[in-house]
Amino acid sequence: MSVDEVRHGRVDAAMPARSGLVLGRDFATLRHARDWAVGFVRHHRPDAAGDAVTDLRIVLDELTCNAIRHARPPYELALAVRGDRIRVEVSDAGPGLARPRTSGAGGGRGLALIGVVAACWGQATRRGGKTVWAELALKSSAG
Repeated sequence: MSVDEVRHGRVDAAMPARSGLVLGRDFATLRHARDWAVGFVRHHRPDAAGDAVTDLRIVLDELTCNAIRHARPPYELALAVRGDRIRVEVSDAGPGLARPRTSGAGGGRGLALIGVVAACWGQATRRGGKTVWAELALKSSAG
């Protein structure tokens, strides 16, 4: 597995539970990232519904694949749970912002899919790159 570094952090109840994972430069890290993210959710929100976890996997895959395909390393995945929401952030060293593309045989549906699955998404430039993020509802399995 090409995971370079793992950082974990839990702060007081008023702040979100947050953790980050620095990813390798290939798509083989996706399985590890998915498992890590599901474990993070199950630890912090054990009542999260199965479809909410599936949505998280979809968004994580799209954001991570977009970074690996269109940007430059290092790639970092961060998750934060606050209340009934999870925020997924993928940072990279790419020079420009992510932009929706016209879909075609070679893809181009990722950001549109994120827009449908996530409650909201956006991006921000930062020193040395950008962070693309999405927030999803963590529905309870009890209702």
